Amino acid sequence: MNNKSVNIISRRMWTGKVFIVVLLIFGSINSSFAQDIKVDINALIQETQKMSQSQHEMTLVWWIPEDFWRVNFEQNPNITKAQTEEFIKLLRPYIIVVAVDGEIGNFGGVSYESESTIRNSIRLIDNQRNNYRPLSTETVNADLKNFLSLMEPVFVNMLGPLGQNMHFFLFPPKNEAGQDIADAKKEGTFSVKLNQREFKWRLPLGSLLAPKICPVDGERLSGAWKFCPWHGVELK
Repeated sequence: MNNKSVNIISRRMWTGKVFIVVLLIFGSINSSFAQDIKVDINALIQETQKMSQSQHEMTLVWWIPEDFWRVNFEQNPNITKAQTEEFIKLLRPYIIVVAVDGEIGNFGGVSYESESTIRNSIRLIDNQRNNYRPLSTETVNADLKNFLSLMEPVFVNMLGPLGQNMHFFLFPPKNEAGQDIADAKKEGTFSVKLNQREFKWRLPLGSLLAPKICPVDGERLSGAWKFCPWHGVELK
């Protein structure tokens, strides 16, 4: 087996592990959300995670929007609506990003960058190309820091060295004009830059919206699309 094959197998195993852990932590949900829209949690995870396409890198940038937490908590019978709203209120002043950055060696071993190294290079970029550095931990709400610190050992226990190198970074949610930088259900774009690599999101996220219908053949398509990609007609 050559080095390229080792790297590809390592990346596939890594990608699958991250996806499974996310489902275990938050629950495998096909949930009801906002006016009986069915949210496919698998699709939501895929839309919010971005990964490097290089065979030599194990780099993941995962944007966790407010809607992701809400979908999860609203399906937990042990959490009341008031508790959900209180937690969402805690999250709202921040954009939460999880990042892990590793380089795969010739024999499948991974060398990970430290939290401080990633912190120095990671940037949030809004649709006007304004850059935002991660917020200092001293400025983050103490309750939120405690919650995120509880998440870290879960990643470690389930993923070992990979989980140990998954780090949370918090960014401001609004630009200088007071506009939301990343609203999962409104049109827009933003990206996260890690060194020279940039991971871009186009909004809204289709998994959070009711599907649209092609008037030509009645096919159900992503709620984020405006036109049918096959017939060129406006979706209903």
